[in-house]
Amino acid sequence: ISPTGKRALFGARGEVLTVPAGQGRVKNLTSTSGVAERFPVWSPDGKHVAYFSDRSGEYELYYRLSNGEGDETRVTRDGSVFRYKPVWSPDSKKITFSDKTGRIFVVDIDDGKPKEIDRDEYGIISNYSWSPDSRHVAYTKVGSNKMRSIYV
Repeated sequence: ISPTGKRALFGARGEVLTVPAGQGRVKNLTSTSGVAERFPVWSPDGKHVAYFSDRSGEYELYYRLSNGEGDETRVTRDGSVFRYKPVWSPDSKKITFSDKTGRIFVVDIDDGKPKEIDRDEYGIISNYSWSPDSRHVAYTKVGSNKMRSIYV
C-alpha cells in the first residue's frame, strides 16, 4: 500500500504495477517485455518505487518515480547472484537487500555502491528492517551455535 493509502503496488508476471484503492486505472510502471522485475517496494516518502530487474542479464537494483513518469535509475552494477527483498530506509535515501549467498547489503541510492554489512554462513538473511532514524539495520542470522539471533 502506498504511504498515502491511495494505491497498491504489485509485482506480476515480471512487471511492476500500481492499482488504485478505488476507481481509476492500473499503471504498469515498467512495461518490459522479456525482462523480469521482482520485489517492488514503495519508498516511505511515496515518491519512488524500487525493484530488482534482470534487464542487464543479472538482477540489479533500480528505482523510478512512483507515478510512472521519467526513466528508471539503475542503482547497482555488480549483480552476480539472485537478490532478495529491497527495504527502503525511513528517510528514503538508502536500501538494504540480501542475496542468495547469505550476504546483506546497504546501498545509498545516490552513489549506487552496495556495502556488505554481514553474512550468514548457514543460510539466507531474510528478515531485516531499518531503525526509525535510518542509521541502523536490524536483522536475523544463524550463528555458529546454529541458533538464529538478532543483530544490529
